[in-house]
Amino acid sequence: METILNTQFEQLQKAIEGIMEAKSKGQSSDEGRTAATLMFVALKHANREVKHKIKAGRDKLHLEKCKVDLSRLQLQNLLYEVSHLKKEIVRCQKFKSRDTNLELLSETEYASKLPGMENDKGELSSHKQHLHRLDCELRLRKDLDKQYSALLTSKQELLQDNLSHAQRYISFAPALRTLQGATKPLHDALQLSLDVEWKLSAVVKYLPKPLYILFIILQSLQRASETQPFTAEVVGYESEAQMQELLKEKQYATLHRGQNDKEAAVENGLEDALAPNPLHIRMTIGAAGANQLILQIRYFELIKCATVWGQLNYASNANGQGDTNFVHHLLRHLYANDLGNEIPIPGIQYELRNSDLTSEECVRYLKAKDFGKPFCWLQTMCSIPTVNTSMLYNHELNLNKNTREIIDRIARRWNSWMRLSQQIRGLTYKDIDLYTLKENIYPAGLSCSLVQWTAITHEEFHSQISDILNISSDDKGITYNTYRAVIVRGSAKMECFIRIPSNYPLEMPLWILNVHWNGCHTSQNNSAIKMMEFWTNSLQPKQLEANERILYAQLFRTIYSFDIFLETEGSMQSTVEYNKEKPYISAFAKRSRSRPYKYIKKGSVYAFKQ
Repeated sequence: METILNTQFEQLQKAIEGIMEAKSKGQSSDEGRTAATLMFVALKHANREVKHKIKAGRDKLHLEKCKVDLSRLQLQNLLYEVSHLKKEIVRCQKFKSRDTNLELLSETEYASKLPGMENDKGELSSHKQHLHRLDCELRLRKDLDKQYSALLTSKQELLQDNLSHAQRYISFAPALRTLQGATKPLHDALQLSLDVEWKLSAVVKYLPKPLYILFIILQSLQRASETQPFTAEVVGYESEAQMQELLKEKQYATLHRGQNDKEAAVENGLEDALAPNPLHIRMTIGAAGANQLILQIRYFELIKCATVWGQLNYASNANGQGDTNFVHHLLRHLYANDLGNEIPIPGIQYELRNSDLTSEECVRYLKAKDFGKPFCWLQTMCSIPTVNTSMLYNHELNLNKNTREIIDRIARRWNSWMRLSQQIRGLTYKDIDLYTLKENIYPAGLSCSLVQWTAITHEEFHSQISDILNISSDDKGITYNTYRAVIVRGSAKMECFIRIPSNYPLEMPLWILNVHWNGCHTSQNNSAIKMMEFWTNSLQPKQLEANERILYAQLFRTIYSFDIFLETEGSMQSTVEYNKEKPYISAFAKRSRSRPYKYIKKGSVYAFKQ
């Protein structure tokens, strides 16, 4: 095509030169012009052919590129499969049976306690012998557990007997007080001072005014009722408080002698500007010898507010349970929209501006130094006026009632979190017997077994597909702990993904269920699983009986719903794997074909219904 174009260009050039030559000689050039015009038609045709061939070449190049991309994608998929198989091989190589960590009986003890089992062992393989021995070990431990329960019952009876005797002795107290009141004239005549006066220690008077008010209120609450679940004390030395007062007087004198106070404040930095008062209050919630919540309350003169930092004090015979961060979640979610992320003092930003500081820098520094956060509810306990995020001014005057309500709220949430942590620990380490738990509504029909309860990442939880996650919720600084539970019955397996919010018990744990049996069943492709999730997540604390635990109750709801699903779904299969074991009237109801997940009990009659 290039040769044709060059030839046409040469012919066109010759024709034009001929026209020019004819013009120069004064001859007619019409024939030359006609021939040149016809050459343009041929040139146009050749141009079209060139564009057509270029387009065909581009299409062919694009097709080859697609083939290369497809081959590269297939190569990446194969490489990913290879890496996945390598990981599976490593996981299989690292597999270790859980019974290796168990302390089994020795051969002599095994033969002495179960003498009839030695004859059967010779006919079994080594693996079956080991399984047989584990089964015998389980039976022995169950017998020991029954003995332990009997001893525990007798211990409770003895404790009740001791309590009745103690109450009998306490009943003498009113009579003794009456006797003391009747003999008061005699005490006055003999000049006997039997009334104990309340004398504060010398270090209390050096407390800053807000902490002094809080300490006096806490002391009055302690003395008003002996059943208060907290103690308060002043921590620090009197000499340090006196030294700080002298330094303040020196700085005040320097301020009136010169005008370089701002430059000096900038040079000192945050560490000197946000130095807390040497004295602070330590409040301990919880009985001695048990798990305790310790609150360190400090006051900062620069920002004119108090901060609180919480920490745990576990009993000597208890292990750390759960995530220790829940202490900070407990304080942060005590009241709505009070996360402690800003300083709630009116006009504090203008005073900080004089020191070239911002409230955000101060809050970050307090958190980094483990001084805590300046919550609004803490300022109300210290009689400090506050302004919340909605710019509403608040100055609590009924300090006694307000402080008592706040402490009771902290104690209730603290007890709720400790109970939840004990439940999580029991499920994780399998320190519980599902058959003996109070939350087990139907112990005779417990067919499933909980084989695993582990913590997972947030990415693993959010990778699940469920309508529950699509429900939008306001993010109010709530964080979550996520777990995965595996429940097995025969060849069927159910994976439970649990999300526990940091503002528990204001918000309940959320469960997402996946059933692996004859395919994967989720709330997206099976309405029975969707109803099962609703039945588990609809449980509220007010529906529980006394001393029942929410996580265990949700677990048993899920287990029995799983049993009902397998028994009702299995009846429609060609091969019946699961027979009807639960008492229910009908497997399906109404047009929605709902399953009998709900358990009802009236007197001696109990059954599952829709």
